[in-house]
Amino acid sequence: MPALPIVDVTLFVHNGAATVGAAIESVLAQTWPAIALTLVDDGSTDGTAEILAGYAARTPSIRLHRVRCNGGAVAAFQRGFWFGDSDFLMPKSADDLIAPDFVARCMAVLLAHPDCAMCHAGGLVFTGAGEVRAVYPDAHRLDATGPDPLARAQEVMRRYTSSPSFWGVYRRAATDTLAPIRPRAGWDHVVLAELALAGEIRHVPEVLYWRRDGGRPVATLARAATEQARAGLPLDDTLAEQRWRTPLLTTAYAHQEMFAAARLPHADRLALMQAVPGIFRARWLGALQREAQALAADLPRQIARLAAAGPVEARWLAHSLSAAIDAASAIVPEVDLTMFALELAARAGEPPRAAA
Repeated sequence: MPALPIVDVTLFVHNGAATVGAAIESVLAQTWPAIALTLVDDGSTDGTAEILAGYAARTPSIRLHRVRCNGGAVAAFQRGFWFGDSDFLMPKSADDLIAPDFVARCMAVLLAHPDCAMCHAGGLVFTGAGEVRAVYPDAHRLDATGPDPLARAQEVMRRYTSSPSFWGVYRRAATDTLAPIRPRAGWDHVVLAELALAGEIRHVPEVLYWRRDGGRPVATLARAATEQARAGLPLDDTLAEQRWRTPLLTTAYAHQEMFAAARLPHADRLALMQAVPGIFRARWLGALQREAQALAADLPRQIARLAAAGPVEARWLAHSLSAAIDAASAIVPEVDLTMFALELAARAGEPPRAAA
């Protein structure tokens, strides 16, 4: 009988002493016997390191890795794609739990469908007290299948909503084709859309993924996904990137940025880029317009900051604001930001003026 394929599980945690033990136990309880577990302490300061060391001492097969400086969620998830060398992998958070047959059920799908790049399962939300708060509806599960990679990517853009359809078992041959994950709002949306270009995304219908306390607001996630947040820097700094202010617009535009460099012929990349605005407008038009209008209302204040800035600071802020304007103009052109773009270009090229 051939040996079962190993699944590399990378469980990453930052200051998760209250929950990481249960998350580790849910991995150790898997009925799939071929699992290689790596515990990554992402710069914790709350006793997490001692908990992880205890598990590693009791279970010699566990690999332990410590990152001395917290790098944030995006970098942690990226390590989940890069650690290990088996044909299948599973990034894992320290908050959520998986049913004992989660890996086995997902692997059954992956082995039955060689073109499948990832399989996930149905999910529910539970509280810290163990009470089930809600079950995610069927619409939150992804089924991006079929031979056409463009159709699969568009299905992900139309449907991806919540994390149970993100935390699955991945095929390494597919994840190895992905670009490095960029820290920006909607990074998980972009990862799945690019993954769909490499293979199918399927799901197990049963509820096998248990999400602790549910998701956070979009604006909070957008702030946390920035490079400035990763470094503990203020987001209203003139040197910060400004697209966190428009998280849904940034999510939509990030797909265009990704498709421009996808592993596809030019015509296919362009076709996907052209499809992006229509797909996301169909999902979120009102919210996208409100984000663009809020940006327009705040731009006079932001542009006024250029007057007191030195040349490098002014150019950098103008560049960051222009990126936010470009994203808004690409997705909701009816909110006209042209005059702001022209003023930014003019001000960035002017000699700095002393503050009054």
